[in-house]
Parts: sequence; structure tokens; C-alpha cells
Amino acid sequence: MSEESNRSTRTDLDTVVAGTRHETRESHDACLVIIRGPRLGSRVVLGDRPVVLGRSVESDFQISERSISRRHCRIYREAGRFWVEDLNSTNHTFLNDEMTDRAPLRDGDHVRLSQTVLKFVDEGNIEAGYHSELHESTIRDALTGLYNRRHAMAVLKTEVAKARRDKDRDLAIMILDLDYFKEINDEFGHLSGDGVLKKMAAIAEERVRASDTLARIGGEEFAVILPDTTADDARKIGESIRRSVEAETFLVGGQRRTVTLSGGIAAWSDQLEDMSDLLRLADSRLYQAKSAGRNRIR
Repeated sequence: MSEESNRSTRTDLDTVVAGTRHETRESHDACLVIIRGPRLGSRVVLGDRPVVLGRSVESDFQISERSISRRHCRIYREAGRFWVEDLNSTNHTFLNDEMTDRAPLRDGDHVRLSQTVLKFVDEGNIEAGYHSELHESTIRDALTGLYNRRHAMAVLKTEVAKARRDKDRDLAIMILDLDYFKEINDEFGHLSGDGVLKKMAAIAEERVRASDTLARIGGEEFAVILPDTTADDARKIGESIRRSVEAETFLVGGQRRTVTLSGGIAAWSDQLEDMSDLLRLADSRLYQAKSAGRNRIR
């Protein structure tokens, strides 16, 4: 899977992509942008598939306000335009400050759910491209292009909430760390280290699935959030990444050399209290891998 196709098929916590079309520089999909509320700047990209907004983690786009209903409203396409429909919410849905049960959306309209206000930006509006680029800059790591720590932790929080609600739902997290990376920086400089990080990120991104979230969460530390995945399946993915990195030749300070990484995997279980426990368990497994000689997944 190429880096470009892998990214384009992902959804993330702050952007919901509904439908099969993707944005280009020439034509941007319609979207809703939060202009007031706890998720300021987040987008809901609209397409052919209806999108439910609400407080529940099962909603397509979750807004954690107590005064917002679990399934508050939905946005859908009909007859070539987008509509907003209230889903019998307790505190109602407002369009341009007027309570509505169902209404068409026009470019620039404001949809209000309790204290959260979303602005509708119609397709083709150049402002949609601006919001797309602005949002990407807040959730991506500038060096590698992967998701950043803030976004990864938000995704993990949502996935843990889903796993706690559904006892049959699998969830795993993998923390990866490059071996002896400090020596590369000390001997060859940070520019060489940056080159190693970017290449390692590209290799890992080729080997995770569209449903996974790959993020850089520290200097040389990466996390892979794997929903609907057992520890055994997570290990297979981790081994694929580890072997691919080990087999690659890295150009460091004008020299060709081998780079390795270690990883720790943890799976959600009823014995864990929250996502902090899951992270600590994965981190302890990473420490075990390092202590056992590095270049391995535990």
C-alpha cells in the first residue's frame, strides 16, 4: 500500500470523511467546521454517506458535551444538496439560531448543537481547502508526516471507550522505538537522525492498515493503535515492520548502515482501568524488548 493511498483512506478523530470521494487542490468536498465549542477547528468532511453527530462514541462524529444527545442530528445528501435533520434530541438542533427538524444547508450556514457551532462550507468553496490544510497541520508531525502525539492519544481514548462498552471488541497498541538512535544523533548530527526517522516512518506506514493509527509520539518513539486487533495479530504487524526496517539500508552521514527497532505490545482487557494502564503495559513490554537485547517485539 502506498503512503498516499494509505493516508487517503484513513479517518481520524477530528475529521470524518463520509463517502468515497477525496479532496484535491482543484475541488474540495463540502464540510462542517467547528467554529465554537470544545473541538474548535475540527472538520466533518461530507460525502454520500450520512453522518451522525452526537455525544456517543458510536456517533460518526463525537462531541463530548453533556447537553448534546447521544445521537443528536445527522447530515445527509439528497437531491444534490446537503440537509441537516434533528434526531429527536433533547435540546434540539438549530440552523442559523432557529430551531429546525429538517432543513437544507446553504454555504455559510451555522448549525448549533447546544454550545457547539459548526459552519457549513459547500463543495468547491476555496475556504474548504483552507480548513483542510489548517486541520492537517494540527494533527500531523511536521518531520515525518505521521499523526502527532496529541491526535494519537485522542484516538486511543475513543478506542478504549469503545472496548470498555463492547466486551467482545479487541484493541491493541504497539509502541516502537529505534535502537541506539542517540548514537546516530551524537555521531552524525540531527539532520542525519531526521533522515532516519523519516525513512523509518515511511517503511512503517507501508505496513499498517488503513484502520490503524500510526503516530510519532516522541523523539524516536512511535505508536500504532490497532482497533479490532488481538495481541497475536498486532505482533505479526510489528514483526513485519521490524524485519522491514532491519532489511533496509539507511544512508547516515554518507555511510550505509543498518538500523533496528524494538517494540512493546499491549492488548486491552478487563483488568485494565483506563488508557493510561494500556500505555504503561505497552511501555513495559518495550523496556523488556530493549533489556533482552533490542531488535525484537515483546
